[in-house]
Amino acid sequence: MHRTFFMSLLCLATSTVFAQDTFYPPKVEISDYTLSKFLTEMTLAVGRQDQAFILEHLDPNILTSFGGDGGIEEFKEYWDFKNNSTRFWEVAEQLLLIGGPKYEEGSNSYTIPYTFTDWPEKFDAFEYYLVAGTNVNVRDNPNTTDSQVIGQLSYQIVKYNAPDWERQNDHPDWMNVSTVDGKLTGYVFDKFLVSPIGYRMGFAKTAKGWIITMLVAGD
Repeated sequence: MHRTFFMSLLCLATSTVFAQDTFYPPKVEISDYTLSKFLTEMTLAVGRQDQAFILEHLDPNILTSFGGDGGIEEFKEYWDFKNNSTRFWEVAEQLLLIGGPKYEEGSNSYTIPYTFTDWPEKFDAFEYYLVAGTNVNVRDNPNTTDSQVIGQLSYQIVKYNAPDWERQNDHPDWMNVSTVDGKLTGYVFDKFLVSPIGYRMGFAKTAKGWIITMLVAGD
């Protein structure tokens, strides 16, 4: 599984496209070899859930939330990092898989994913999501047992619709969305939906190499 994830990351080399409401991952263009090497090492570390690697590459003042003071101890507490069921690995894997923007020559910082750094301003970051995947099913009901596939979307920006809360509570992993042109409305499994103000991870280049400076969500 880890090999499949790593190969999928390397294959995300398509060009950024803004054709109507599509928003494809940018072409991987990182001229700094040290950053490319670090991202590869981190991808492998996340795949094997290597806590030691992550802790060794944390900024002493790493930002975990906008309401906290920062720091490694706060990071470990926030992510319940000693617990095998910590969501850190899932979140980090998704961010690495989505990928980052084009690297700015000579920059000593880098942030992923591109859905945060390059999000088109005309789409309200609080109302729109990206369907991050190819041929993602849209269903008429929020489940896979008694629903019909009514369409498929590939890297399209969609509008989030306020849900029927009773139905939402019964199926919390599904979200009701509509395409920008309003021609398709239905339910998408939330693991395929990425918010531009969701989690993002920042890195900085130091004398000792690249480190993780933030892992936050929100605005």
